[in-house]
Amino acid sequence: MDRSQIHRISVADQVAAILRQRILDGELRPGTPLPEIPLSTSLGVSRNTMREAVRILSLEGLLKRSIHRGVSVARLSLKDVKEIYHLRRMLEIPAVLAGSKAKRPDVLEDLKTAVDAYETAVRARDWTGAVTRDLQFHSTLIRFHNNKRLESFYQKVIGELRMGMVLVDRSHDNPGGLIPVHRKLYQLLVAGKLKQCADVLARHLDDSEARLGSVMAGEEAAQAARPKSQSRSSAATLARNNNAGETAEAST
Repeated sequence: MDRSQIHRISVADQVAAILRQRILDGELRPGTPLPEIPLSTSLGVSRNTMREAVRILSLEGLLKRSIHRGVSVARLSLKDVKEIYHLRRMLEIPAVLAGSKAKRPDVLEDLKTAVDAYETAVRARDWTGAVTRDLQFHSTLIRFHNNKRLESFYQKVIGELRMGMVLVDRSHDNPGGLIPVHRKLYQLLVAGKLKQCADVLARHLDDSEARLGSVMAGEEAAQAARPKSQSRSSAATLARNNNAGETAEAST
Protein backbone atom coordinates (compact mmCIF):
# COMPACT_ATOMS: atom_id res chain seq x y z
CA MET A 1 0.00 0.00 0.00
CA ASP A 2 1.23 3.50 -0.90
CA ARG A 3 2.02 5.45 2.31
CA SER A 4 0.76 8.66 0.71
CA GLN A 5 -2.72 7.14 0.70
CA ILE A 6 -2.60 6.64 4.46
CA HIS A 7 -1.77 10.27 5.28
CA ARG A 8 -3.85 11.93 2.59
CA ILE A 9 -6.82 13.97 3.79
CA SER A 10 -9.81 13.91 1.47
CA VAL A 11 -11.37 17.11 0.13
CA ALA A 12 -14.56 16.24 2.01
CA ASP A 13 -12.58 16.05 5.26
CA GLN A 14 -11.07 19.47 4.53
CA VAL A 15 -14.50 20.97 3.83
CA ALA A 16 -15.85 19.38 7.01
CA ALA A 17 -12.93 20.88 8.95
CA ILE A 18 -13.69 24.38 7.62
CA LEU A 19 -17.39 24.15 8.47
CA ARG A 20 -16.69 22.50 11.84
CA GLN A 21 -14.40 25.32 12.89
CA ARG A 22 -16.87 28.00 11.82
CA ILE A 23 -19.68 26.28 13.70
CA LEU A 24 -17.65 25.86 16.87
CA ASP A 25 -16.30 29.41 16.62
CA GLY A 26 -19.89 30.66 16.61
CA GLU A 27 -19.75 32.11 13.08
CA LEU A 28 -22.56 29.73 12.11
CA ARG A 29 -25.17 29.78 14.86
CA PRO A 30 -27.54 26.93 15.77
CA GLY A 31 -30.38 26.71 13.26
CA THR A 32 -28.47 28.45 10.45
CA PRO A 33 -29.42 26.89 7.07
CA LEU A 34 -26.57 25.69 4.87
CA PRO A 35 -27.84 25.50 1.27
CA GLU A 36 -25.86 22.88 -0.59
CA ILE A 37 -25.43 24.49 -4.00
CA PRO A 38 -24.27 28.00 -2.94
CA LEU A 39 -22.00 26.52 -0.28
CA SER A 40 -20.37 23.98 -2.58
CA THR A 41 -19.90 26.69 -5.22
CA SER A 42 -18.32 29.13 -2.75
CA LEU A 43 -15.90 26.48 -1.49
CA GLY A 44 -15.09 25.32 -5.02
CA VAL A 45 -16.10 21.70 -4.48
CA SER A 46 -18.60 19.35 -6.05
CA ARG A 47 -22.02 18.72 -4.58
CA ASN A 48 -21.00 15.11 -3.88
CA THR A 49 -18.04 16.35 -1.85
CA MET A 50 -20.30 18.75 0.06
CA ARG A 51 -22.75 15.92 0.78
CA GLU A 52 -19.92 13.82 2.20
CA ALA A 53 -18.77 16.72 4.39
CA VAL A 54 -22.33 17.16 5.60
CA ARG A 55 -22.53 13.45 6.37
CA ILE A 56 -19.35 13.67 8.46
CA LEU A 57 -20.63 16.63 10.47
CA SER A 58 -24.06 15.08 10.85
CA LEU A 59 -22.47 12.01 12.45
CA GLU A 60 -20.68 14.37 14.84
CA GLY A 61 -23.99 15.98 15.77
CA LEU A 62 -23.06 19.40 14.36
CA LEU A 63 -25.42 19.41 11.37
CA LYS A 64 -28.97 18.21 10.95
CA ARG A 65 -30.71 17.25 7.72
CA SER A 66 -34.45 17.74 7.32
CA ILE A 67 -36.50 16.50 4.37
CA HIS A 68 -38.33 19.81 4.06
CA ARG A 69 -35.73 22.31 5.31
CA GLY A 70 -32.49 20.82 4.02
CA VAL A 71 -29.26 21.03 6.02
CA SER A 72 -28.82 23.37 8.97
CA VAL A 73 -26.56 23.78 11.97
CA ALA A 74 -27.87 21.50 14.71
CA ARG A 75 -29.80 23.10 17.53
CA LEU A 76 -30.42 21.30 20.81
CA SER A 77 -33.85 21.64 22.34
CA LEU A 78 -34.33 21.68 26.10
CA LYS A 79 -35.78 18.17 25.77
CA ASP A 80 -32.61 17.06 23.97
CA VAL A 81 -30.45 18.45 26.78
CA LYS A 82 -32.53 16.69 29.42
CA GLU A 83 -32.38 13.34 27.63
CA ILE A 84 -28.62 13.54 26.95
CA TYR A 85 -27.78 14.38 30.55
CA HIS A 86 -30.03 11.60 31.76
CA LEU A 87 -27.93 9.22 29.66
CA ARG A 88 -24.71 10.79 30.90
CA ARG A 89 -25.69 10.15 34.51
CA MET A 90 -26.63 6.57 33.67
CA LEU A 91 -23.23 5.95 32.07
CA GLU A 92 -20.68 8.18 33.82
CA ILE A 93 -21.60 7.72 37.48
CA PRO A 94 -21.53 3.88 37.39
CA ALA A 95 -18.27 4.13 35.44
CA VAL A 96 -16.70 6.14 38.25
CA LEU A 97 -17.99 3.69 40.88
CA ALA A 98 -16.38 0.87 38.90
CA GLY A 99 -13.04 2.65 38.59
CA SER A 100 -9.92 1.89 40.60
CA LYS A 101 -6.20 2.48 40.18
CA ALA A 102 -5.48 -1.26 40.34
CA LYS A 103 -7.87 -2.12 37.50
CA ARG A 104 -7.10 0.57 34.93
CA PRO A 105 -3.97 2.63 35.63
CA ASP A 106 -3.89 3.47 31.91
CA VAL A 107 -7.26 5.19 32.21
CA LEU A 108 -6.06 7.25 35.18
CA GLU A 109 -3.01 8.32 33.21
CA ASP A 110 -5.16 9.40 30.28
CA LEU A 111 -7.49 11.29 32.64
CA LYS A 112 -4.55 13.28 33.99
CA THR A 113 -3.42 14.09 30.45
CA ALA A 114 -6.93 15.30 29.60
CA VAL A 115 -7.14 17.47 32.75
CA ASP A 116 -3.76 19.09 32.04
CA ALA A 117 -4.72 19.79 28.42
CA TYR A 118 -8.13 21.12 29.52
CA GLU A 119 -6.48 23.54 31.95
CA THR A 120 -4.11 24.79 29.25
CA ALA A 121 -7.00 25.41 26.83
CA VAL A 122 -9.10 27.24 29.44
CA ARG A 123 -6.18 29.44 30.47
CA ALA A 124 -5.70 30.31 26.79
CA ARG A 125 -9.46 30.94 26.41
CA ASP A 126 -9.47 28.39 23.60
CA TRP A 127 -13.07 27.29 24.10
CA THR A 128 -13.16 24.85 21.19
CA GLY A 129 -10.03 23.15 22.51
CA ALA A 130 -11.37 23.25 26.07
CA VAL A 131 -14.57 21.48 25.06
CA THR A 132 -12.59 18.87 23.12
CA ARG A 133 -10.49 18.11 26.23
CA ASP A 134 -13.56 18.22 28.48
CA LEU A 135 -15.31 15.63 26.33
CA GLN A 136 -12.08 13.62 26.19
CA PHE A 137 -12.00 13.53 30.00
CA HIS A 138 -15.58 12.32 30.33
CA SER A 139 -15.19 9.86 27.46
CA THR A 140 -12.18 8.41 29.24
CA LEU A 141 -14.29 7.79 32.36
CA ILE A 142 -16.51 5.49 30.29
CA ARG A 143 -13.52 3.20 29.70
CA PHE A 144 -13.89 1.99 33.29
CA HIS A 145 -16.87 -0.02 32.00
CA ASN A 146 -14.50 -2.11 29.82
CA ASN A 147 -17.13 -2.14 27.08
CA LYS A 148 -16.13 -0.97 23.60
CA ARG A 149 -19.70 -0.84 22.31
CA LEU A 150 -20.70 1.34 25.22
CA GLU A 151 -17.76 3.64 24.49
CA SER A 152 -18.90 4.01 20.87
CA PHE A 153 -22.48 4.72 21.95
CA TYR A 154 -21.28 7.34 24.43
CA GLN A 155 -19.24 9.09 21.73
CA LYS A 156 -22.41 9.57 19.67
CA VAL A 157 -24.33 10.90 22.69
CA ILE A 158 -21.61 13.29 23.83
CA GLY A 159 -20.94 14.54 20.29
CA GLU A 160 -24.36 16.19 20.21
CA LEU A 161 -23.29 18.44 23.09
CA ARG A 162 -20.11 19.79 21.52
CA MET A 163 -21.48 22.98 19.99
CA GLY A 164 -23.67 23.78 22.98
CA MET A 165 -20.76 23.32 25.37
CA VAL A 166 -18.62 25.77 23.37
CA LEU A 167 -21.40 28.35 23.81
CA VAL A 168 -21.58 27.54 27.53
CA ASP A 169 -17.84 27.93 28.10
CA ARG A 170 -17.79 31.23 26.24
CA SER A 171 -20.56 32.63 28.43
CA HIS A 172 -19.41 31.04 31.71
CA ASP A 173 -18.91 33.66 34.45
CA ASN A 174 -15.90 31.72 35.77
CA PRO A 175 -14.67 29.10 33.28
CA GLY A 176 -11.46 28.71 35.26
CA GLY A 177 -13.57 27.38 38.11
CA LEU A 178 -14.25 24.25 36.08
CA ILE A 179 -10.59 23.22 36.24
CA PRO A 180 -10.57 22.30 39.96
CA VAL A 181 -13.72 20.17 39.47
CA HIS A 182 -12.08 17.96 36.85
CA ARG A 183 -8.82 17.78 38.80
CA LYS A 184 -10.79 16.85 41.94
CA LEU A 185 -12.51 14.03 40.08
CA TYR A 186 -9.14 12.72 38.97
CA GLN A 187 -7.62 12.98 42.46
CA LEU A 188 -10.55 11.17 44.08
CA LEU A 189 -10.27 8.36 41.54
CA VAL A 190 -6.55 8.00 42.21
CA ALA A 191 -7.23 7.92 45.95
CA GLY A 192 -9.89 5.24 45.46
CA LYS A 193 -12.61 7.47 46.97
CA LEU A 194 -15.14 6.35 44.41
CA LYS A 195 -18.36 7.25 46.23
CA GLN A 196 -17.11 10.77 46.92
CA CYS A 197 -15.98 11.05 43.30
CA ALA A 198 -19.43 9.97 42.11
CA ASP A 199 -21.06 12.64 44.28
CA VAL A 200 -18.78 15.37 42.87
CA LEU A 201 -19.48 14.14 39.34
CA ALA A 202 -23.25 14.18 39.93
CA ARG A 203 -23.13 17.80 41.10
CA HIS A 204 -20.90 18.72 38.15
CA LEU A 205 -23.36 17.18 35.68
CA ASP A 206 -26.27 18.99 37.37
CA ASP A 207 -24.44 22.32 37.00
CA SER A 208 -23.44 21.56 33.42
CA GLU A 209 -27.01 20.64 32.44
CA ALA A 210 -28.41 23.79 34.05
CA ARG A 211 -25.95 26.03 32.24
CA LEU A 212 -26.43 24.35 28.88
CA GLY A 213 -30.21 24.45 29.28
CA SER A 214 -30.03 28.18 30.00
CA VAL A 215 -27.87 28.85 26.94
CA MET A 216 -30.08 26.75 24.67
CA ALA A 217 -33.19 28.54 25.96
CA GLY A 218 -31.50 31.82 25.06
CA GLU A 219 -30.64 30.49 21.60
CA GLU A 220 -34.24 29.44 21.04
CA ALA A 221 -35.51 32.88 22.05
CA ALA A 222 -32.95 34.62 19.84
CA GLN A 223 -33.79 32.37 16.89
CA ALA A 224 -37.50 33.08 17.28
CA ALA A 225 -36.84 36.82 17.35
CA ARG A 226 -34.36 36.77 14.47
CA PRO A 227 -35.77 37.43 10.96
CA LYS A 228 -35.45 34.48 8.60
CA SER A 229 -33.45 36.65 6.24
CA GLN A 230 -30.79 37.10 8.93
CA SER A 231 -30.35 33.34 9.28
CA ARG A 232 -29.95 33.01 5.53
CA SER A 233 -27.41 35.83 5.53
CA SER A 234 -25.13 33.82 7.85
CA ALA A 235 -24.59 31.23 5.13
CA ALA A 236 -24.14 34.01 2.59
CA THR A 237 -21.53 35.62 4.82
CA LEU A 238 -19.71 32.29 5.01
CA ALA A 239 -19.62 32.17 1.22
CA ARG A 240 -18.39 35.76 0.94
CA ASN A 241 -15.69 35.20 3.55
CA ASN A 242 -14.47 32.12 1.73
CA ASN A 243 -14.43 33.89 -1.63
CA ALA A 244 -12.55 36.80 -0.10
CA GLY A 245 -9.97 34.40 1.30
CA GLU A 246 -9.51 32.78 -2.09
CA THR A 247 -9.07 36.22 -3.70
CA ALA A 248 -6.44 37.16 -1.14
CA GLU A 249 -4.57 33.91 -1.70
CA ALA A 250 -4.62 34.43 -5.44
CA SER A 251 -3.12 37.92 -5.10
CA THR A 252 -0.16 36.83 -2.94
